Amino acid sequence: MAAHWFQRAIWALLVTALTPGVTAAGQFKHVRSDEAGIRTLVADGYERSATLRKLIDDIEGLPGIVYISEAVKLSQGMDGALLHIVTGSPQLPILRVVIKTNLAHDYAIAIVAHELHHVSEALHAGTRDADAMAALFRSLDTESETRKYETEEAKATTSRVLAELRARVRR
Repeated sequence: MAAHWFQRAIWALLVTALTPGVTAAGQFKHVRSDEAGIRTLVADGYERSATLRKLIDDIEGLPGIVYISEAVKLSQGMDGALLHIVTGSPQLPILRVVIKTNLAHDYAIAIVAHELHHVSEALHAGTRDADAMAALFRSLDTESETRKYETEEAKATTSRVLAELRARVRR
């Protein structure tokens, strides 16, 4: 068990070090996490999924930063969420994404992609505060009666990333 963990850690370090768009510290400039497990998911997903890679590259070129972290439990049975809180400055908004802990590896990557799709939607719309974010997602999901908004494009991203990950299994 310990040897398997060590091999995965070495593999994640190599993927991170050799992945284009990753800084020398092994992190992207605009897609960040303080948690090693999340950084591993992002690096693995960037390597194996063209859809996630395109999303991250898109976000890396936009004025905004997203921090991804884990949460033991999310409301309304969600596996991930883009929080409707915007900090930072109007020129460089900072967004937060949370991903439920203990998700299967590839499914967790797909959920990261799903939430990064929402981040891309928010940054492209010029969202700079919580009210603007809520208004944006209300306009994109007119069927929701709660503050749990969803877009068809983000759901399609989840499916696409899962298919890409299944086609390129981890080594």
